[in-house]
Amino acid sequence: MDQKELTEQNINGEAESKDSIAAGSGSGRESRDAGWVIANIRDFAQFLTGCWLFLMLAVFPLYFGDKYHEIGAYKYSFFSGVSTMILFPAAVLAVIVLGWNLGKGRLRAVKGEISAVDAGVLLYMAASVVSFFLSDFPAEAWEGVGGWNMGLRTQLLMGTSYFLISRLFPWKREGKGQDFALKTGLGGKLIFWGFFLGSGITFLLGILHRFLIDPLGMYKGIDSSYHIWFLSTIGQATWYSSYVCTVFAVGLCIFFAAESRKIRALSGIYCVLGFMTLVTQNSDSAFSSMFLLLLGLFAVACGSPCKMERFLEVIILGAASFKAIGLLQWGFADKALELGTLSMSLSRGGISWLVLFLAAACYIVLLQLEEKKGEAQLKEVWKKWGSRMRLVCILTAAAGIVLAVLLIYFNTSGLLQKWFGITLNNQYLLFDNKWGSDRGFIWKTAAGLFAALPFGKKLFGVGPDCFMPYSYSIPEYADKLYQYWKPNILTNAHNEFLNLLICIGIAGLLAFVAMLCMGVARFYRASQKSPLILAGMLCILAYAGSNFFCYQQVCSTPFLFIIMGLAESALRRLDKSKKSGG
Repeated sequence: MDQKELTEQNINGEAESKDSIAAGSGSGRESRDAGWVIANIRDFAQFLTGCWLFLMLAVFPLYFGDKYHEIGAYKYSFFSGVSTMILFPAAVLAVIVLGWNLGKGRLRAVKGEISAVDAGVLLYMAASVVSFFLSDFPAEAWEGVGGWNMGLRTQLLMGTSYFLISRLFPWKREGKGQDFALKTGLGGKLIFWGFFLGSGITFLLGILHRFLIDPLGMYKGIDSSYHIWFLSTIGQATWYSSYVCTVFAVGLCIFFAAESRKIRALSGIYCVLGFMTLVTQNSDSAFSSMFLLLLGLFAVACGSPCKMERFLEVIILGAASFKAIGLLQWGFADKALELGTLSMSLSRGGISWLVLFLAAACYIVLLQLEEKKGEAQLKEVWKKWGSRMRLVCILTAAAGIVLAVLLIYFNTSGLLQKWFGITLNNQYLLFDNKWGSDRGFIWKTAAGLFAALPFGKKLFGVGPDCFMPYSYSIPEYADKLYQYWKPNILTNAHNEFLNLLICIGIAGLLAFVAMLCMGVARFYRASQKSPLILAGMLCILAYAGSNFFCYQQVCSTPFLFIIMGLAESALRRLDKSKKSGG
């Protein structure tokens, strides 16, 4: 990099115009020296961001302390420690570079680079800050509940990680014009290899634990009754489920979009591990997550017959992985843990056989059509029918969700019995206190708690991650919760959206939902440009589907911001290249 490039580099790492050389009192030489210093500061901030990213993606999933004892606290200490030592200094350096750019009269350029996703993250962070300052529990609102600690401190660190990754990820540009492609430098390659090794080993350990194979001795000293509740190096099954659902989209999208056979083979192995651990993790919320992920992938696949072939390959791989687990459960029945009804029906029941055969049949038909009509002619026909298939699928899925909710309501209220003489006692269709592992009681209690909040707290909440201190400070609710949960303590609403409504209020919930919606919309429009951008969209969908039945915790939520940051970084880099004609 020559002197001119060093003086002209802004916070996004792009070459700027000759306006980078300062006017006014300083000499040209002084201005160039200042630019050289700023460029090096930016490079060091980029290096620190890459180090933090590698540690979070490769090391964090595998890190633990005393087996499963206080594993959430150990995970948080890792996140907090590396963020304080690495991410915070990187943020300070990035602010210095940003301040220098603003001092050079580049306010308009900086404002013009704020995307819809950036705005959503800023709104969410702002709402969390306001909620913190208005909270009656400042200590709890800052640190959050012990074990996952999702207070304001963690929220700010996650938001900061998004902006640093989206601006400072180490890309390498190769090619020109239409052949332009994003590739990573050495640092980026290490980050991605670390991600696949860290998460892949975590998946493998989760699968082995479901057959009582414990290479790390995680179950030593733990009663066998807890084996079903804890697995891998993440801990609680719902935490593990949320982690898998959040990160799995990256490997899946690379398998879906890659052209290299080597990369497809490696990402295919990763996907097999992902599907296998999804069907054995034993949390039903994972399947709602996968439903939304595959729905989003299908919407993208409707863009061309080639993409639909790739989608069908994903479905075939997933169904085959489910059946492979079923065969292992049959062959090693004395070692396989007994899982929930939904998990067992997908691995050992007939539904996965049906999906496998249907997907394989559609795949064969599509290949035959391509051979008969020719690729070009099939693409022309597909332009008409692809968008219609996408619309029909999305409307059918939406109608199915609405009908399921109505069926639960009519069944629970007794209207189904009154009108048709039918009562359904299925665990999923009767919304009583025990529905969804006691989520029926939790959600009804949380709704009543929100209804009783004063207007100000309805608007801005009781404080980030302050569900527990607030609910137990109200005698009426404290008594109800003690009676139902004793000797345990209810710490959150077990629905991230409902929990945010109470903790950071209507304003905070709307900001969070806006962040997710703007992310899905922005990344969907550019999903054909890069598998990483597509992964950003699918990660948001999968996270939302999982955490509708779960809650924010340090084992999964930081990865939502990390993957959104990676997707935003890829999109920004491609857009910059297109504008510069590179």
